Amino acid sequence: MTEPIEPQPSAAPLQPRQRPGRGIGALLAGGTYPIRAIATLHRYPQLRPYVVYPILLNILLFITLYTTLVYGGLQVIDAIINDIPNWTVHTPHWAVHLPDWQLSWPTWLPHLPKLSLPSLPWPHWTINLPHWVASIFAWRPTVPGWVAELPEWGARVLLWLLRLILILILFVVTGFIFLQFGVLLGSPWYGKLSEELEKLRTGKLVVVDVGVVGDVWRAIAYELKKLGISLSLGIPLLLVGFIPGFGTMVALIGGTAIAATIVCLDFLDGPLERRRLRFRDKLKVVANSLPASASFALVCLGLVSIPFINLLAIPVGVTAGTLFVCDRVLPFWEDTP
Repeated sequence: MTEPIEPQPSAAPLQPRQRPGRGIGALLAGGTYPIRAIATLHRYPQLRPYVVYPILLNILLFITLYTTLVYGGLQVIDAIINDIPNWTVHTPHWAVHLPDWQLSWPTWLPHLPKLSLPSLPWPHWTINLPHWVASIFAWRPTVPGWVAELPEWGARVLLWLLRLILILILFVVTGFIFLQFGVLLGSPWYGKLSEELEKLRTGKLVVVDVGVVGDVWRAIAYELKKLGISLSLGIPLLLVGFIPGFGTMVALIGGTAIAATIVCLDFLDGPLERRRLRFRDKLKVVANSLPASASFALVCLGLVSIPFINLLAIPVGVTAGTLFVCDRVLPFWEDTP
């Protein structure tokens, strides 16, 4: 029988006493924590109930997101590929038509019943938008002139490569959204999983009690701050991405870094939030744990981006994040009795 949790009335913010290792060993070690998490869940059967129930929720969430976002995203990608000839300065001499996606509902999944909604007399509203709004939607990026001079096989390779990149981005974005909803819906089980694992790993559990209202407010503020980071950095990167070549590379690297940072924060949040760290202190934990936190974040981002694998990636990531904090953060960031 596990000992009852005794919340601590107060706790000082984590202060670094020394920095953890920053060599190649730390870089490699950070990426191994998902594997360590699987081994830990196998070793401690009492933790498995906190994993099974969230996985059932993840299956429902997976079906919902991937039958909407992925299907719609693939249609948008095809529309972009077909519109690329309009982006060239000169009319290309090639005519490449890539095969359309043929997606159907799997036979092993239950078919949802068709619902007939009552017809309602919706009002007819007319909104007059400024002229510059129409020019935004009519705008097309311009690609270098040599694209129009490509032979048909070269254009086919280029379009397939662009299509592959857009599909990878689509899966990363869908996996990122899947993570945000999955962590939120499974938070009761993930919180308990992290608590029990921290007690097993360190022999104690630190919980700073701020009350129900304080917990709710901190959760809302945490999500808003993550959204603020994503928008304030993501929108400029999106605009830079329209610059062919260098701009696209900067946007890809920057977007991956932002997504990996948010994923890292989510998976490390259990033990850090129990100590009621400020958002800036959580970011400081991630920064001071580099390069291990970088490899940890990239591996977890990859796992949540792979369909079907991401059904297990969230509970494994929560377990891995708690192990990471217990091994590579707490021994260096707080005084032990």
